[in-house]
Amino acid sequence: MALSIGAAAVVLLIGGGSGLHFTLRQSLTGQFDNALMTKAQALVIASEVDDGEFEIDLDIQAFAGFGSSSPGDYFEVYDAAGRPLERSPSLGTSDLPLPEQLASEESGFANLTLPGGVPGRAYWETFTPSDDDDHQFDQLRILVASDTSKLRKTLRAVALVILVFGASAIFASLVVLHFVVGNALKPVDRLSADVQRIDVQRLSQGLAVEDFPTELQGVAAKLNELLARLEITFARERRFTSDAAHELRTPLAELRAMTELAVRWPEEFTPAHGNEMLAVLAELESLLETLSLLAKADSETTPHLESVDLRTSLDEALERLHEPIAHRRLGLDVRVTDGAFPTDPVLWRAIAANLIGNAVHYAPDDSRISIEATPQRFSVGNEAPDLSPDDMERLFERFWRKSSSRTEKGHSGLGLSVVRAAVSFLGGECHASLEGTRLKVEIRWPTAGA
Repeated sequence: MALSIGAAAVVLLIGGGSGLHFTLRQSLTGQFDNALMTKAQALVIASEVDDGEFEIDLDIQAFAGFGSSSPGDYFEVYDAAGRPLERSPSLGTSDLPLPEQLASEESGFANLTLPGGVPGRAYWETFTPSDDDDHQFDQLRILVASDTSKLRKTLRAVALVILVFGASAIFASLVVLHFVVGNALKPVDRLSADVQRIDVQRLSQGLAVEDFPTELQGVAAKLNELLARLEITFARERRFTSDAAHELRTPLAELRAMTELAVRWPEEFTPAHGNEMLAVLAELESLLETLSLLAKADSETTPHLESVDLRTSLDEALERLHEPIAHRRLGLDVRVTDGAFPTDPVLWRAIAANLIGNAVHYAPDDSRISIEATPQRFSVGNEAPDLSPDDMERLFERFWRKSSSRTEKGHSGLGLSVVRAAVSFLGGECHASLEGTRLKVEIRWPTAGA
């Protein structure tokens, strides 16, 4: 970071120094050019024609700085044919080199080499003396030039000052930045070290938020929140793995026992034993299918949405549960809004089957089950005398069952877990409430289409 900021500072200082030097150069050059133009105009005003001869007042020449003691300033006047008419005493018998544009442009500036080989800058303009009544001296050209050595020396000094100041500023900036950034990043380094020391087995230790500066306390607090959520997730997954192994162990042990019976005493193996094995296999298949649905709902893939008819899908779910409903003499209060809505067909069937199946299994005999369904909400209610308000928090936990029903065969305690996971995957919300002894599980979709 210090290097990046330092590089940016270097670029800014170089750019600023270059801009300052360019601005000063333009300003000083402009002042130099204005001085040349003023001298030329003073000489034009001082020019006259006397007895048919062109001349410039010597006093004005000296006043304008073109005396013999001023070798750095020169002027020369040319007629329309380019012949010299008058020159400054500083030129002696020499002539100024003519700029290429002098013959084609009425006025202008040009850089040239002065007598003695020194660099100079010149200005010329076209004029006619005011008292030239016979028009003998029309379209005269005056060329004024001055030595630019001092100007160039000044510009070099300015450039050197800017360079020295810029280099010093860059060095000082890098030192200060290294010190400031180093101190500023110490809390970040400490945060990094603390995060690296976190043990996956002890996520609850977290970070000491108050030990960090105000700017990092929010980050540390958020990390603690994430660590707490990770710990909860890991604990849930460990419990899920243990419960899954427990649920699979019992039917597998039954299958093993009946298989050993068939191998050792085949004459005692009856069709009833075979049917019992098929029932155990069906239980295993159902459990594995449920676990597969949970895995799908926990994944991060996008649901595959199709148009599903609400009434038809619920009729199919009730038809599959017709036998236990009739056997237990359960009454149904069904209110369904006709129409189709977009959802994942597999997950929707699992939601309907598990929610209604859970109510059918746990509702007391001769009680009533209420079912309400619209494209916006789906709810199932049943009598649940064994549940208490404290059980609502654990109702959707995987493999959780009330102690009185924990050993009941054929129910793994995954039904409502599948419902909540599938609903969350589809973007909805699932909520359970207990009014007296009546349990109501309600699902709400965020839009008319799930």
